[in-house]
Amino acid sequence: MRREINVMNKEYFHVCADGADARNFIIKEADYYAAFNHVAVCAANTDVVVVSFSIEDSHPHLLLWGVKEECSRYKVQYETLYKHYAASTRKGGSELVLRCELYPIGDDFDYLRNVAVYTVIQPTKDGKSVMPYDYRWGTGSMYFRNGYYTPVWLFDEDGSIRRPIPFNSLSVREQRGLLHTRNYTIPGSWRICNGLILPDNYVDVSRFESIYVTYNRFRVFLSSPKSREEAMLAKMAEERGVMMEDLEARKACGDYCKRMFGTRDPRRLDPRNRILLAQQLRRQLRLTYRQLATLVRLPETEIRTFVR
Repeated sequence: MRREINVMNKEYFHVCADGADARNFIIKEADYYAAFNHVAVCAANTDVVVVSFSIEDSHPHLLLWGVKEECSRYKVQYETLYKHYAASTRKGGSELVLRCELYPIGDDFDYLRNVAVYTVIQPTKDGKSVMPYDYRWGTGSMYFRNGYYTPVWLFDEDGSIRRPIPFNSLSVREQRGLLHTRNYTIPGSWRICNGLILPDNYVDVSRFESIYVTYNRFRVFLSSPKSREEAMLAKMAEERGVMMEDLEARKACGDYCKRMFGTRDPRRLDPRNRILLAQQLRRQLRLTYRQLATLVRLPETEIRTFVR
């Protein structure tokens, strides 16, 4: 697996938002449907493999596999789609805060196993009276199964089992209502049931299972001790960086820009030198990627691609 990552230049990435920072992500049941289906829409419109995910009322968690540029594009696309959905469906000025981060996993496979299981056990961890394999808004029910089970998404509100239908059997109006966007679509053969784009259309179950190899190892990581989680969260915080006050950050950016290029204004620099400036600010001050993008006036996807 490590050799494949190096040769193909593909990596695992954890996408999530800070639950303490998020606000009004899910405020009604319809929001769960939109947030869930947007995972599929982004999978269909980027060169990214979704390995696992769960949708919490405060934020999403996803494990992605792909090159960094595409995973970054997936993250931005997901944020944009859901923000547009919220703006078009919420009345009375409800403010949505959704700022996701893209965390590279690297080649530490114990860390990868911690992150993978973390993306599917969130409902149980956050106090919901549900096990991961019964949670409707995540993929915890898909892994290490014997093949003889009914996916949780096929049950309607009355407990009856519904038959999935292909996306292209829906009317144009129904398709748009399912996707909550006119800008993107999904393959016509993808299966739909109870208003959801079924994850088995696009989630790579075998890749998730290959992270653990055996049922027993997966079981061990499902019950990971708190120390493992704390170590994982500390690594995420380090990767996220430090958010400085805007005035302080702009002054620091101007100082470094003057020292390196003879001007305090990053807008006078060509893109290559803006990247060099962002790299220096990240190295010296550990500023967040989002703040770096604002300071040097470049898209966040570019910053994440060229700045470590």
